[in-house]
Amino acid sequence: MTKEDKQRVIGKVVAINSDRFSVELLSGLGNFNVRGFDDIHYFAQLNSYVIVPYQNYYIVAEVAGVREKDLNVPFSNPTEQILSKVQAGKFLEVLPIGTIKSDKENALNFEFGVSVYPTLYSDVLYIKEQELDTIFKTSINKLQNCQEKDECKEGKCECKYRYASLPIGKSTVFPDYDVKLDIDRFFGSHSAILGNTGSGKSCTIASMLQTLYKLESYSATGSTFIFFDVNGEYKQAFSELTSINSEIEVKNFSIDKVGEEEVTNFVLPHWFLNIDEWALLLKASDKAQLPLLRNALGFTQSLSDEALHHIYACSIMYVYEHWDSPVAKRQRIVSLIERAKFSNTVNFSSYSAQYGSWQGIGTEEAFKSAIRANIKEDIEIDPQYNAERFDFVELGQAIENAILYEEYHGNKQIRDYCSSMITRYKSVKERNDFRFLTNSTTDIDQATYLNDFLGISAGKKKSQVIIIDLNSANDEMVEIISCVLSRLIFEKLRTAKERNKYPVNLVLEEAHRYISTDSGKVFGDANRIFERIAKEGRKYGMFLLVSSQRPSELSKTVLSQCSNFIVHRIQNPEDLSHIRQITPHISETILRRLPSIPTQHALIFGHSVNLPTTFKVNEANPKPKSDNNEISKNWFREKGFLPFNDDNTEEEDLIGDIDLPF
Repeated sequence: MTKEDKQRVIGKVVAINSDRFSVELLSGLGNFNVRGFDDIHYFAQLNSYVIVPYQNYYIVAEVAGVREKDLNVPFSNPTEQILSKVQAGKFLEVLPIGTIKSDKENALNFEFGVSVYPTLYSDVLYIKEQELDTIFKTSINKLQNCQEKDECKEGKCECKYRYASLPIGKSTVFPDYDVKLDIDRFFGSHSAILGNTGSGKSCTIASMLQTLYKLESYSATGSTFIFFDVNGEYKQAFSELTSINSEIEVKNFSIDKVGEEEVTNFVLPHWFLNIDEWALLLKASDKAQLPLLRNALGFTQSLSDEALHHIYACSIMYVYEHWDSPVAKRQRIVSLIERAKFSNTVNFSSYSAQYGSWQGIGTEEAFKSAIRANIKEDIEIDPQYNAERFDFVELGQAIENAILYEEYHGNKQIRDYCSSMITRYKSVKERNDFRFLTNSTTDIDQATYLNDFLGISAGKKKSQVIIIDLNSANDEMVEIISCVLSRLIFEKLRTAKERNKYPVNLVLEEAHRYISTDSGKVFGDANRIFERIAKEGRKYGMFLLVSSQRPSELSKTVLSQCSNFIVHRIQNPEDLSHIRQITPHISETILRRLPSIPTQHALIFGHSVNLPTTFKVNEANPKPKSDNNEISKNWFREKGFLPFNDDNTEEEDLIGDIDLPF
């Protein structure tokens, strides 16, 4: 121990347990402070740090408790009792959390975790600024970003630099210290931001990215953040980014705010959906409906004329032989013949719908013979869905053809089994809120669509922040949009020639709504793509930033793959228990803080920080559109005020004196 260290001694280790040890303070330190060469040091604040010299390094310990032990002497008056309290033994309960070691160049480095504990009566020192700098990594922030073309002189480099860490707030224990996260370890892995509603999750995300895009030297033009903004909060938060940094572009999409300034109408061609996503959309069950839906989707694609004629001929024969109503029978067969476009002549005009009989000798046999000529007993029908363009209304006819084809082959109950899926298809087709999906008329291919969505033009990247406003979307729409887009982007990155050259971060707001731990919540299990990204996305440069107020309802697979956590106030016992289960390396002492964390404060832990730290989040400016309702302000108002003015309507132009039935 150096001479300077000896002057920093505040006590000695007097008890050692498996997870903590006790420190008895030196007498004369009743105010829990000591004057050093540089400043007055307070060392007994909860969650602050002390260090213990051991061999050639320091053990860093966190203060978890403070107590005293009374002197066993009688008191003759109250004054003596007060003095006794001052002179009583003072103790700290501390938790070992890491070590500070010197490398070969005598630079200090902090390592999380302790393998060897100090011995009894080891000296305990207060911590100084240099050691705090090491713990909070304040000294390592910028790295030179030299390119092959740059000519860097020895000992002098004038190249632009990139940032290694990002300041996200101030330490609550050491207010002079910025809490910084490692950019590579936070944004280069999956992370979760958790907390009760109103605790500040969206402000934390907005604040981090606002800080990121204000950094000097190189701008983060290679970044891509895609927001599934289910509450419509982030357009406001990033409205000033481009004016602050002209190299950064924000794209805003919406499914219902057509015509609004700086908002692009969001369209998702329905033929981009794969089989599982169609099952999710139409709520197709696995046993009977999904196989039929697979065939129906295959019928919408390019089949050979022989295969098409065979399918239509089988359908016509089933209708002719099994349908009872002559009128319905004639209408359906005529429709099928028109669609089939048989190469041979099929005459059905002699069939009377009025009497359900044929006119003319041999006309019925001629009809049957012409139809049977198109039925090939040895043909193999294996319709493949290749995501080729087709009109949404065509799927209804394809489903009907698939049902008739199954009925022709003896599956008499298939229509009843698929009735709920058919009803669901009709509902989606007729609903206005699904027009972003069902009314696609463009012939755009997936590659062009993704490049346009991601802001890539002529091979150059233009957009960094992409926001999809889903405020008006219900859960089923959010599931479809998030699931399909995430899969398309993941497949693009997975099949790219060079891996990890185009990182994409998905920001999943209110993730419990569409990444549920209950796999039976929806048909098709929308969790699959997110679970696959959670398990494989790192290899291809696709990362999740999961934000939720109900971690206990999130997919355990997704949450278990998160390497970093920023946790705001959480009070629900189920959620607290869930966090304990997924973060076994975090001590119970740290988790006990979560219910009492103030608004705009959070606890961060994981690979991107040296140790778990409580901090005050930097202010977001502008803030997301998530302000609390000022109840007293909105309650106590003049009578007759205008509650809603979404269309900028003057008060006198509203309903007025019209008599309403309520």
